[in-house]
Amino acid sequence: MKAVVGRPLEDITYAVFTEFLIQHKDPGHRFTVYPQLSLKWKPEEETDRRAEVPDVGVGNFTSPGTIPSFKLRFGVEAKRALDIMVSLPAAASLVTNDDVVTAFHRLSFQAKNQAKAAVKNHYPISQGAATVQWILLIGPYWTPVTFGPFTDAQLTVRAHKTSSSEDWKESARERKRAAGPPAALSELFLLCEKASSQRLEGIITSTDAAAVPLINAMY
Repeated sequence: MKAVVGRPLEDITYAVFTEFLIQHKDPGHRFTVYPQLSLKWKPEEETDRRAEVPDVGVGNFTSPGTIPSFKLRFGVEAKRALDIMVSLPAAASLVTNDDVVTAFHRLSFQAKNQAKAAVKNHYPISQGAATVQWILLIGPYWTPVTFGPFTDAQLTVRAHKTSSSEDWKESARERKRAAGPPAALSELFLLCEKASSQRLEGIITSTDAAAVPLINAMY
């Protein structure tokens, strides 16, 4: 209810999601919650100050002196709840709602920018991974997505953020996708439902094996 009553700003949403997330933190060193993880857009250029910042990163630290200093299991990008969410209807009742579908469509492009930066910074936890998982969160409702693999041209483009170095053909395609009709939501979960806990556990479990060497090196 804290994520919906009065439609609070995103910071409340982060905190509510983290409360549900840490229920899966067993053992205690299983993963680390990294708020506001900064991902450089052009990591090869020291003078480039652009960065993408997921609201929450979930992963594991690497050994001191290792680059990158953190390996990402999945990122989380969140927005405040919609009016229709205030009574906490079952997730299944919202999965085809136009406002909900459109809101997740818009959020997906912001998250995709972050996923591209994560790939370019070698943050995905699986060695040589071409894809990375993300959670899109609106109020207490969420859907998982997998981004990638990306072409070289796609990695130059940030939706809604133009750059002289971007591939112009891919930029035009991305603008068309962003302005186009939203894709249907194949999954939608409400944090307090059993299905949500099971799905979140499955996402974390899918990266447990890749985290073992990092955990062993630290402990």
